[in-house]
Amino acid sequence: MEIMHELRIGLFDPGMTYLHRLGLAGLYMTLQSVQESEGRFGELRFELTDVSVLMRWRNNGRETFDKLFRTAFGINESSPEGLIDFAAHRKLGRGDLQRYEMHQAILGSFLQHNKQNKIPTGTSRKRLVASLEGKQVVMEYRPLVGPYAHSCAANSLIDERGRLTKAVPIKNWLFPGAAERHSSLSGTEIQENPARFMCLLFAPVASLYFRISHKGRDGKIDGRQRTAICIPHVTNLKEYARCYTRYLRAPVQMLVANGLGDAGLSALVLLRSDDSIQEPGIAGCTVIMMGEAKWSTQQQSRTGVLYLQDVKQEVLASFESALRCFPHTIVFKGPNEADQRAEYFFSTSLARGLIAENIASGREWFAGFSQLMSSSELFKQVRYEKGGLAKMVQSNTDESAKKFIEAVHVAMRNRFGALAARAKQRGEKIRFDTEFERMRTGLMRAKNPQTLRSELADFFARGGVNTVLQKSWEQILTVFISRDWQRSRDLALIALASYAGKEVEQRAEDEPENNEEE
Repeated sequence: MEIMHELRIGLFDPGMTYLHRLGLAGLYMTLQSVQESEGRFGELRFELTDVSVLMRWRNNGRETFDKLFRTAFGINESSPEGLIDFAAHRKLGRGDLQRYEMHQAILGSFLQHNKQNKIPTGTSRKRLVASLEGKQVVMEYRPLVGPYAHSCAANSLIDERGRLTKAVPIKNWLFPGAAERHSSLSGTEIQENPARFMCLLFAPVASLYFRISHKGRDGKIDGRQRTAICIPHVTNLKEYARCYTRYLRAPVQMLVANGLGDAGLSALVLLRSDDSIQEPGIAGCTVIMMGEAKWSTQQQSRTGVLYLQDVKQEVLASFESALRCFPHTIVFKGPNEADQRAEYFFSTSLARGLIAENIASGREWFAGFSQLMSSSELFKQVRYEKGGLAKMVQSNTDESAKKFIEAVHVAMRNRFGALAARAKQRGEKIRFDTEFERMRTGLMRAKNPQTLRSELADFFARGGVNTVLQKSWEQILTVFISRDWQRSRDLALIALASYAGKEVEQRAEDEPENNEEE
């Protein structure tokens, strides 16, 4: 006698977190891609709606689900061999470098442990050769050599009698950050029912991944921030499946971010990029940061989380302005002498990372700019973004702030002119960098309204006759005497970083930009 089994998963069922809902979208996309006939995959029949997935199968379903999982979570057998190959992505026109970046991100998050990725110790690395911006690049990666944890999960879903299991233990590879409370005691691990387990299993299929490149105060790459997993808050399975294809087809330059806010807002911009689609099936996103924690340097741990909920269109418009002003760039290493092929890495914008965090939190885009000026090493990096800062000031700042920054620029120009004249008279070399550093440290030493006003008053006094200050003193005064002295200091520091006189060109010649990857 044949027994019909059924499993229905609703987008808004009890216990469905944002990660579960995203996983349901991954299951939806997979079933769409593997159906052999209308609503059917082998012995498995299914019905897809905007908010649910219904699956039916006869008798023992272990073989059916084993076939589904091995098809859904595949491995690329042709060149580039050994890369993760999700069935839901196969026919969507992804480039090899996009597939490489996703492979690296998943091995640094969901499948980082050998128990899950099943990569034997000592497996030879493979090379991917592709064209990028007119150059031939070569990248090395660890290939998968056999079925990994997701493709072998049928036994966790279906028991030996062919029935759905009552509960499945959840590990970190299914839910980043999940942990067993007491490893020596049973019943202290996280458990899920079969429906929610299925969702977690397919979450990697519908996630967005960004490689993170963030520099700390010392100017070196921060190992705590390596990979960001973006989890959109899905509200409509059909619309989200359609929007997700834009991420898969995005240029590789868009798959890098400077931090949590940059990754989260970049994900939302990619998903919402088509103006003809008013409803992208999402209401926000959660971003999980994976990196090296002090307590566990051998693996990637969850080191940060950001929630973006009900993000308004004007917020995305502000961030799109930052995208134009501060694009992340690709830096090539090589080519090598053997085959004239180069490697690449990403140089991300420090300013954009801070701006994204501010926009995501509803603050003014330049709030906390002093963080980027807290050391001479960071200042050296930020000064190369003076053009983008000037554009952001013009397009996203109020008039009083613009006049204040303009007055600071005039004072700087006059001060540098006086120093140049004095140095020429004495036959000395003009040390503009010393004066830049004096200005930066003077502003950074200000720790209250009184010391900041004293520093600014001395700064303007040294700047000589200032026509902008004379004509717009009423507007500038509102910034000068503002109770929000940190905002005034941030604006003064932005003026310092965005100054574009010929003195900056002199400094750039003296100190060339360092693009070496850390």
